[in-house]
Amino acid sequence: MLTKILFTLAVIGLVFAMVRFRGRPARAPAPPPRKKAEKRWLKALAVAVIALMLAGTAVIIYLNWRDSHQILQVQVIDSRSGRVSNYQVVRGQLQERDFITVDGRQVRLAETERLEVAAAP
Repeated sequence: MLTKILFTLAVIGLVFAMVRFRGRPARAPAPPPRKKAEKRWLKALAVAVIALMLAGTAVIIYLNWRDSHQILQVQVIDSRSGRVSNYQVVRGQLQERDFITVDGRQVRLAETERLEVAAAP
């Protein structure tokens, strides 16, 4: 209850202050500050930093793209029978328990199968 009364009094005080100060004449605008000598080196530094950031971003995006399109040699080993199956997979298509081969086959691993990955020769 007390907070409602204090809030109401605060709103009334704020409105009263706004009405009171609204009627005052406006001051003359301050003269514009004198321009200092232009610092061209600062602008050039800012442009160089932005260019460096863009170049770094482009390099990181390229390296990420190149790594995700690397071809890997994947061996699927069945732990029960010891049978080994070899596949070629693009790194971006390799998941934890499944992958899509270069020729478009989708392979899902059973719980008993093991996955070994190596760089393609």
